[in-house]
Amino acid sequence: MKNVLIFDYDGVIVDSFEIFMTNFINACKKEGWNSIATKDDFLRLFENNMYESMYAMGMTKEEILRIVFRMRNALIKNQNKLKPFNGITDVLKVLSKNNLLFIVTSNEIQVVEKYLRSQKLFGFFKEIYGSDTGASKIEKILKIKKNNPNCNYFYIGDTRGDILEGIKSGVKTAAVGWGWHDKEQLKIVSPDFIIDSPKDLFKIL
Repeated sequence: MKNVLIFDYDGVIVDSFEIFMTNFINACKKEGWNSIATKDDFLRLFENNMYESMYAMGMTKEEILRIVFRMRNALIKNQNKLKPFNGITDVLKVLSKNNLLFIVTSNEIQVVEKYLRSQKLFGFFKEIYGSDTGASKIEKILKIKKNNPNCNYFYIGDTRGDILEGIKSGVKTAAVGWGWHDKEQLKIVSPDFIIDSPKDLFKIL
């Protein structure tokens, strides 16, 4: 039975935390949301789905779209400063030979695709599902399952929100120890696996 490996992007494939957080906080301030001002404020949004957390704070759809638009421009502008995590490129290359690889992310498809192409990583993935295909990662994962039936499914994420959405989608979840939430945070939501390096993905398949 073929494995379907569904990856988050930020915090799993690319080390974008500082650039993402700084520009996200600045975008929130421009919208008058000064309550998101620290690293802890930012990371708290990812204890669940990021967009649901923003709605729960009282943000309107229009405010969220403007924040996301500013984020997109900032990430594209700073693309040359982003680096793939150590070892992830070689692991993706090997995994793509005998498995189906997807990306499900809260980032925009345009941002992700542009970066993956610059790093010669784009060809490893069958498809990218970003925020412009919907806010819910659950819906995107379920769509992948429907379009690729009778497989073993894994979602690889780095935040509590990622793992929760993977669990609700009925897939096995692998939490990475090199991303945005630390291991203690990730253990709270009981992922199937917690891995310390990209090579550990070979052990769970």
